[in-house]
Amino acid sequence: MKVVIVTDYTYVNGGAGKVALESTIPLASHVDHVYVFSAVGEVPETLKGHDRITVIPLGQKKVTDLAASQAVVKGLWNRPAEVAFRTLLSGLDPRDTVIHLHSWRDALTASPIALAIKLGFKVVVTCHDFGLACPLAGFFDARHRIICHEKGLSFGCLTKSCTGGSFTKKSWFVARHAIQVGRGKLPASIKHFVFVSEFSQRILAPYLPVAARCHFVDNPISAEHLPKPDPTQSNTLVFVGRFSEEKGPEIAAAAAYKTGKPIKFVGIGPLSDKIQESNPDAELLGWRNPIEVAQVLRSARGLVFPSIWYETQGMVVNEAAANGIPVIVSDCTAAVGTVERLGHGLTFKSGSVDSLVERIHELDCDELVERLSTTGYNAFWSSVHSTENHIKQLLEVYSEVLAD
Repeated sequence: MKVVIVTDYTYVNGGAGKVALESTIPLASHVDHVYVFSAVGEVPETLKGHDRITVIPLGQKKVTDLAASQAVVKGLWNRPAEVAFRTLLSGLDPRDTVIHLHSWRDALTASPIALAIKLGFKVVVTCHDFGLACPLAGFFDARHRIICHEKGLSFGCLTKSCTGGSFTKKSWFVARHAIQVGRGKLPASIKHFVFVSEFSQRILAPYLPVAARCHFVDNPISAEHLPKPDPTQSNTLVFVGRFSEEKGPEIAAAAAYKTGKPIKFVGIGPLSDKIQESNPDAELLGWRNPIEVAQVLRSARGLVFPSIWYETQGMVVNEAAANGIPVIVSDCTAAVGTVERLGHGLTFKSGSVDSLVERIHELDCDELVERLSTTGYNAFWSSVHSTENHIKQLLEVYSEVLAD
């Protein structure tokens, strides 16, 4: 069996890239060869020198980094990517090759996958976001900072100004999505879809073809099995993620300021200044590697996960459980399911600083903090979302895809 991983980036810049790239080396131990086809970035050092791994970087730019005149064309249908993908596929056999699509909207577009389908290759898509259904991939109205309930490409969707920018910008997103659905035949011509949560599967189900096969594969959670810390000895809150509107970091900042709790922010993004305005005492740490993130988590009383859009999972909520740290999550996100399963947190009303303040005050109770910490820690390590389990589940999906 050969596997072609299709992803916009050759570096980790989010959940999709993390899962795609970190699964490459262990996957190569179980299949004949793994190819990584990507638009942006160079061959990562970690993937160099492996006999069973070939990385094909196109040396392109993210669509939003292109000049407007180029983005209008290349951002709709990436012809050079299609040509390069044809060259790769010409040396592969559809009977023993699986094309695994992780991300395509930022650079590759639907062009390579449409070609693979046309040439008879089996394709499986991991739904890291809602890009198969929503032109903006998140069912999020950025202008009004609320969940969008319009059906993708419906009249309501087409006429809604939801990008936070000009209507011309929204029209471009709609045009690209229409091309993806029409010329690219995504998702209509794909049968196998991988989900990381029942929540995201439920949102996307109405957009999938009738014959769709839905698979659930646990994302690997990067966590070392260390002794459980004692979060009752800390008074600090933590936020981990991109500093962007949909992630709600300023909500966490404002709530922490109201309660007088110290809070640390791990990440970067356009809302850095807004975080400091909401909470002058907030400590912004920038990006940290997984080991450092774990150290920050383990020194905290609780993790705040205040996203105001759906999310598809929210891996840091799992990482908090692995490190015995209670969480407070927004009630509109897929992370609610994780909290219900692992029993290590509380929920608050999405977008409400006052609701979050109430939950933060609840964590003043040492008995509650210790109970959430112990419950989550034990539940996580009794059923580990390890890389080994992730690869095992992937191989089962690949076998079914090829046999179908």
